[in-house]
Amino acid sequence: MSRAVSRAVTVGSVLAALSLVAAACSSGGGPGGAGGAAAIEVVLTEFKVTTSGQAPVGTPLSFAVRNDGGAPHSLALEHDGTTYETAVLNAGGSEALQVPGLPAGTYTLYCSVPGHREAGMEVQLTVGAGGAHGGTQALSPEEMDRLHREGVEAFPAKTDGLGGQVLAPKIVDGVKVFELTTVVVPWEVSPGERVDAYAFNGVVPGPEIRVRRGDRIRVVLHNQMPESTSIHFHGLTVPNDMDGVPYINQDPVRTGESFTYAFTIKDPPGTHMYHSHHNATVQVGRGLLGSFVIEDPRPAWDAEHTLVLNDGPLGYTINGKGFPATAPVVAKLGEDVLIRFLNEGQQFHPMHLHGFHFRVVARDGIPLQQPYVLDTVTVAPGERWDVIATPTIKGIWAFHCHVLSHAESEHGMHGMVTVMVVE
Repeated sequence: MSRAVSRAVTVGSVLAALSLVAAACSSGGGPGGAGGAAAIEVVLTEFKVTTSGQAPVGTPLSFAVRNDGGAPHSLALEHDGTTYETAVLNAGGSEALQVPGLPAGTYTLYCSVPGHREAGMEVQLTVGAGGAHGGTQALSPEEMDRLHREGVEAFPAKTDGLGGQVLAPKIVDGVKVFELTTVVVPWEVSPGERVDAYAFNGVVPGPEIRVRRGDRIRVVLHNQMPESTSIHFHGLTVPNDMDGVPYINQDPVRTGESFTYAFTIKDPPGTHMYHSHHNATVQVGRGLLGSFVIEDPRPAWDAEHTLVLNDGPLGYTINGKGFPATAPVVAKLGEDVLIRFLNEGQQFHPMHLHGFHFRVVARDGIPLQQPYVLDTVTVAPGERWDVIATPTIKGIWAFHCHVLSHAESEHGMHGMVTVMVVE
């Protein structure tokens, strides 16, 4: 499918487009007059698309798109093999989307950010019939119940690809060597929903690197993406020339090139992460990230789970997947379960576990001298939080981001939702 993308990124361009339409109407040309365009206002929020305006047959359409939500959104429309689409707009962003005149019929306007359409961000636009236009499509209570039930019954849904598995190093002269290759892959976020992801070793998140304090390591980066990249080891103490910021610490690693990061692990046991630091909004948002754990030789817990949180082109994800394709956290009654939260996204994610409390034991890889108890831990961008949950009641307990638009809509649960299964 070809893609025709119209991207005017200033509020002024939106106002200018509207003023041209107004001028055409005031001069007697009307929305279907020569050189005129029909103005349609579109407001994006979580998780809804609202429109106002008329869409006559055969008249060019000028969509004034505004994101009034708190998350990035976009607007897209498909016709005759072409997708007309705005850029992904941050909160408060605006853009004018120009679409040629359309034949009479019904068209779907939708948000193209992965997972958002499924969460309810689509609306029908009727062209013709006196210029009827679409609005929000309310579900009946019965339909809403059915969609919620079907989503839960599908969990945990099977998808291709599994990220975050521990990467075994090669041992060369006493040095632990980890090989990472960056590639672009079609990544299945949820059933049937594939997005071009940027991935370490073909998976999102990239493989988990686990080391011990005092280890000498090398991380060899091979770049097979069509653009340059780098690796920053977030939270780790490394030599300056190993910090991975292009043009500050190193040259970017260009397509087809390799670079070796070499350092000794100096930090105490804790949770860290690694990610691209080149075109990072796109590359990290599309999946170029992973967890980096300095292991405790004497862990004070019975089991552990790493949950990498992200938001962006892949949607709202836990370990690279959106509900119902997220994986459950399975625990035994009475055992201490360590959960490592890492936020690689650009939004806050307050993670809430039903049924039990968390004991917070570390923040940003640093153990707390005085752990404390809560049931919702807010993980800001770049932060890592280590918590211990000790389940005391058997059953299936909801576990999700408590920014509700990141987890649920009238179409059911989506995105940052999983469960803890207590056996």
